[in-house]
Amino acid sequence: MKKKGVVLSIVLAASMLLGACAAAKSSAADEVGYYEMPASEPNYEYDMAEESLSTQGMEDSERSYTSGTGENAAASERMVIYNADMEIAVVDPVATMDTITDMAEAAGGFVVYSNVYQYTSSTGSALQRASLTVRVPAGDLESVMDAIVGLTPDPTEDVLSKNVSGQDVTSEYTDLESRLRNLEAAEAALVQLMDQAQDTEDVLDVFDELTYYRGEIETVKGRMKYLEESSALSSITVQIIAKESLQPITVAGWEPKGTAKKAIEALINAGQKLVDALIWFGIFCLPFLVPLGLAVYFLIRLIIKRRAKKLAKKDEQVEEIQKKE
Repeated sequence: MKKKGVVLSIVLAASMLLGACAAAKSSAADEVGYYEMPASEPNYEYDMAEESLSTQGMEDSERSYTSGTGENAAASERMVIYNADMEIAVVDPVATMDTITDMAEAAGGFVVYSNVYQYTSSTGSALQRASLTVRVPAGDLESVMDAIVGLTPDPTEDVLSKNVSGQDVTSEYTDLESRLRNLEAAEAALVQLMDQAQDTEDVLDVFDELTYYRGEIETVKGRMKYLEESSALSSITVQIIAKESLQPITVAGWEPKGTAKKAIEALINAGQKLVDALIWFGIFCLPFLVPLGLAVYFLIRLIIKRRAKKLAKKDEQVEEIQKKE
């Protein structure tokens, strides 16, 4: 039981070492400090393993890393992942896709994905559309994109979209390096413990922890490899459409675009005539219509008053006749 307690104490020490490393990731300088092992019950049988883990931790802590700022910036290269997206119009999409493939391979890259499909336009023509994703060395990204633009008949009109995005992963990669060193130090200490352990239960306990740490090491190494490859090789996704699909629709010489243009011109002309008529009416006719309108207004009022007086007089006569009766 005493041996088992010592083994678990060592495993706990390694876990706390990793926890301290994770807390150090948030520091601005991204530096790895010194880590002290927690105190455990003295046992001379495993002093060699404890000393090994402590020594490896101190060696790792003496190394300094930066994220590209400060005095050590010159010694640290930024790790940036660049990706580009383009959409172009060409006469022959399939031939253009083959040309881009050759360009990527000539630059030291490769094709990740490619696809060609055929469709029928509204005019009944059979057109093709292609799409592909290639990876090229990051240093050749701009030159390859310029070469793709050069494949279009008219770059000012046939480059429909072009976008480049970048992601700085320097800090993440530095943190992964620090975590990997600590995981490997814990692994080495657990290997020594397993070699020295004699009790079967202790061996199984150490083996479980060793399996866990080795899995974490493989995960970290895989992520680091992905970041290295992504920053070294930039991705370019190109959508290639047929230039014919951008032309206006024509049916037996009829162009909707031209008809719409004529309709707009006719509307503008009608509007101009209406505005001209309103101007003439306001300037030429109103000076005559205003006095005439006033005269008509007063004449109507006079007629209405006279009719009202006649009706009132008739009512009075009717009342007098009724009184006499």
